[in-house]
Amino acid sequence: MTLSSLMVGLAAGTLTLTATLSTYLMISEGARDTLMEARLNQELRAALNLMQSDIRRAGYWDSKDADHDGDANADGVFDWRDFGANDSPRGAFDTDGDGDSDADDLTPIHNPFQRRYNQVVNNDLCTDTDAETGDCTAPRCIEHTASGSCRTSVQSGHCITYSYDLDADGRVGIRACDRTDSEDDCPRPTGRDGGAPFAAHNAEPYAWRAWYPPDAQDKTKSIEMEMFGFRYRDGSVSMRVGRFGKEDLSFGCNTGRWERITSPDIRITNLEFLLTTSLQNANATKPATAPCESGDLCRQIRSVKITISGQVAEDPSTASTLSTIVAVRNHRYEVTE
Repeated sequence: MTLSSLMVGLAAGTLTLTATLSTYLMISEGARDTLMEARLNQELRAALNLMQSDIRRAGYWDSKDADHDGDANADGVFDWRDFGANDSPRGAFDTDGDGDSDADDLTPIHNPFQRRYNQVVNNDLCTDTDAETGDCTAPRCIEHTASGSCRTSVQSGHCITYSYDLDADGRVGIRACDRTDSEDDCPRPTGRDGGAPFAAHNAEPYAWRAWYPPDAQDKTKSIEMEMFGFRYRDGSVSMRVGRFGKEDLSFGCNTGRWERITSPDIRITNLEFLLTTSLQNANATKPATAPCESGDLCRQIRSVKITISGQVAEDPSTASTLSTIVAVRNHRYEVTE
């Protein structure tokens, strides 16, 4: 073998090896990019599914005792008397705020999970909720009736709050105590300025600790935290998990304890909630499409479009956006003023 042929062989081998290594690196980088994109989409999809399944429950109230465990006084009937009301009939359950506990307190229009109490605590589905005022994002009308009133409106924001009857006890749970705390260690809060909604003497439908049955020695109902929310904060999605502590009486996007539900290696670049509310006339003597006039019972049908965008933290070029629309199952009713 001559020196020239040896050099030609080495050059050919080097070219072949270089091409092979380049192909390998290209395949490896492609596989890495594909894996990162799959990881990103999986993370976004998981967060989207969690928000979708929970927001769908907003406003649920077990006012009809669907789980058949609400007959606290064992008279064979589930009614307002099972919520600790006495024979006065003034008692400890007054959703309509009229000073009495009666049958009206279990009607859908007085759903405590869809109401605003003392103009501060807003339990209803709300975007960018302000804890100090209870205000939501201002609605924008996108469809009018023939008479000019608003039929469909939208509200948008990077945070959404809501409540629902998680433990099916008919009351809004606001737990901020340890389950083992005694009443002396964690007394019922008195509300802002000593008033509603958390003061027991105001007969508001809130549960601070196990209450059911009201007069039983052993309380068989455990109070859960039933004020929920999701928000975009610092490149992540957070879920509301409760209050800061026993003295925290607020409910909004800017207060409470929140936990991150997305991974640190995924950076969320945007999270938006678009709440659409359509009005229907629920008056039996009028068509559903008729404008809600003074004295009419009006039904609010709501849906939430969730849009989430993100990228892999170490590779900003890898980005994705997903969205879905959630039909809220529980309509809200109110009488038009």
